[in-house]
Amino acid sequence: MGVQKTEVEATSTVPAEKLYAGLLLDIDTILPKAFPQAIKSSEIIEGDGGVGTVKLVTLGEASQFNTMKQRIDAIDKDALTYSYSIIGGDILLDIIESIVNHFTIVPTPDGGSIVKNTTIYNTIGDAVIPEENIKDATEKAGLIFKAVEAYLLAN
Repeated sequence: MGVQKTEVEATSTVPAEKLYAGLLLDIDTILPKAFPQAIKSSEIIEGDGGVGTVKLVTLGEASQFNTMKQRIDAIDKDALTYSYSIIGGDILLDIIESIVNHFTIVPTPDGGSIVKNTTIYNTIGDAVIPEENIKDATEKAGLIFKAVEAYLLAN
């Protein structure tokens, strides 16, 4: 299995706890309001919303893909960390075994926050994901972040 990794940081004026809740814990409720083109639906197919929960996400017209299956791997509300893996769907391009996302939200002295995201692409065999695909995924994640941030600032 091959591994490709990206690390991204973004600053926000949204307080850390509010951003953690909106961007990670309540994303299935917030995202359709903040960026309706991102997802059509999100359905829990296994679990209770906590660690181990598996969701089937139907993507919207902002994506070239149709579906992804996500599994929540870790939630630590005290440390403001959250991890999930994409374990299925056409978003995996038949060359990716899983995409693991680790988030940490860090409070800043000015009352805002820093979002740290590490994404690990686990490919099948020695497959390599083209850099333009990773760049595109990172840019789309940035658009989602900005949309959720704007929604949280307004509400």
